[in-house]
Order: sequence, then C-alpha cells, then structure tokens
Amino acid sequence: MQKMLPAAERLVRLMLLLPSDPREPLWNSAADDCGDLPTVMSIHGWVGDTAKMWPEGAPRTLAEMVLIAFGNPSEATLRLLSQAVVTPNSRADTGTGVGAAWAARACETAIDVLAEVDPLEEVLERAKTDWSLDS
Repeated sequence: MQKMLPAAERLVRLMLLLPSDPREPLWNSAADDCGDLPTVMSIHGWVGDTAKMWPEGAPRTLAEMVLIAFGNPSEATLRLLSQAVVTPNSRADTGTGVGAAWAARACETAIDVLAEVDPLEEVLERAKTDWSLDS
C-alpha cells in the first residue's frame, strides 16, 4: 500500500466530517446543486479507496468529485454542511458560515490533491514539454 499524500489525507479527513449515509439530505442537495447524482453518490466509495490508496488514481478521482459536488453549493447545501460539521444545539444556529468554510477548504484541498498527485518526474517533464520550461 502506498503512503497517502498529506493533501489526500486532509481531503479524506474533511469528508469524514460528513454523513456516510448517501440517503442523508446533504447528498441530495449537493446532487441538485451540481446536477450530477452519479458522481455525488459515488463519493462514498472513493473516500474509502483514497484512504486505502487503491486504486492509484483514487485521490485524483475523489478530488475531482469533491470539486464537482461542492464547487458551487447552494444555501441549502451550505446549511446542511454546517449541520454536519457542527452539531446544532439550542444555543447556536450554525447557519451557512461553517458550511461555506468547509466547502471552501474541501475545494482548496481537492485542488492541492490534483496538484500533488503526479510524481515529480512527470511534473518536471510536463513543465519542460508542455510549458516550454528548461529544467
């Protein structure tokens, strides 16, 4: 088993803050926002695969799915995210702020995963060939 990249580990940890049951309203709301129910319903399996680092492309796939599902969340999704991350109590209404923070952090981390997932040798070769940079 490969070692999980730090960004992939952060993304898995962020996802574990959300409900694991795909029937939870959060997942339906996210699917409504992005219009991609199959992607949203597949996220659960990719969280586990990323944690196991199997298959090799799991971190990339999970990162792409997170960007699709949470890249442009509605107010309803932000409210559900807030409730998932911070259990509401009678003294505090979580509103949408926590959800917005979670979505921003998850998307930022997903982009980090995409930027870090390729081996350095491949990155340097692409920089050289695709971007005409001398090494």
